[in-house]
Amino acid sequence: MGIVTKELASIEFKDQALKYLEIELNDGPIIHLQNDAFRIEMKPEEFTQFASQVVNSANKMIQYKNITSYDE
Repeated sequence: MGIVTKELASIEFKDQALKYLEIELNDGPIIHLQNDAFRIEMKPEEFTQFASQVVNSANKMIQYKNITSYDE
């Protein structure tokens, strides 16, 4: 385990088996995506690629589902 430099995000899921997800920047530098069930380590370059794909797929889903707000 490394030393957490900064918590980048913390997301809570109310109606899912996965209750939360934390994204941390650790010494090294290493990015951790973790919760009580799993932990994924990535280099910053890998995280940037991963995050870009998440954003791209979210944009596609918003367009495909015609979502106009986060409440849907």
